[in-house]
Amino acid sequence: MKNVLKSSEPKELNNYKERYSTQFKKWNNVKSNRGTLTAIRSTLISDQKGICAYCEMAIHEKSCSVEHFIPCEQSTHKVNYDLDWQNMLAICLPPGAIANDLELPHNSPCCGKAKDNFVPDERLLNPLNLTTSLIFRFRSEDGEILPDEIACKQAGIPIEYAEFTIETLRLNVQRLKAQRLAVIDEITRELDERDDGSGSPTLLEQQIASEHFGNGGKNYPRFFTTVRWILGEGAEYHLANISYLG
Repeated sequence: MKNVLKSSEPKELNNYKERYSTQFKKWNNVKSNRGTLTAIRSTLISDQKGICAYCEMAIHEKSCSVEHFIPCEQSTHKVNYDLDWQNMLAICLPPGAIANDLELPHNSPCCGKAKDNFVPDERLLNPLNLTTSLIFRFRSEDGEILPDEIACKQAGIPIEYAEFTIETLRLNVQRLKAQRLAVIDEITRELDERDDGSGSPTLLEQQIASEHFGNGGKNYPRFFTTVRWILGEGAEYHLANISYLG
């Protein structure tokens, strides 16, 4: 999970809400309006640089779902979470972006499927409110995501909240761990193959980070936070150079 910086509400959603300002419209109503739904999805994907707000798998307009952080079931005539732009995120569909040789999502749901209708409290970290994604670390042996106790303390985030978030969203189901491990192995191999011992390891990390993250104008690679963790100080130099926030 990384922080998400949202752009302004799509004009299509704003127009929809103005058009039905005297009616109580639910998300299912919005889904039947293709133009509004398409604008919402495309804007969310653009804001999130093409990765799921929870597990960071790659998403596209035809392979994502709109997640309401506060469930739509909590909507009232006074507070309509269904149409609240600040309550919307894009998440992977199918959950965890399964591969054919991995377990099926109904056997081990993650992300929005795992969260289901849970009403978030302060324990569940919201990607829209994360000041940094450095509160997580990864095990290079199996791809497991873990809280970084020192980083959590520095960020003022109780480690229990990070643990609760990982568990609630089931970010350590086997298919996610397997795919994160593949990314860890790929970047590690790239570092080993390109390190001829004549240069600075940090400069090499920075160069590889620039190749994977670019200038921030295009989609990020899947498991952005995992790649960032592997490339360490070099990734931080590069991200600072492109004025990345988070």
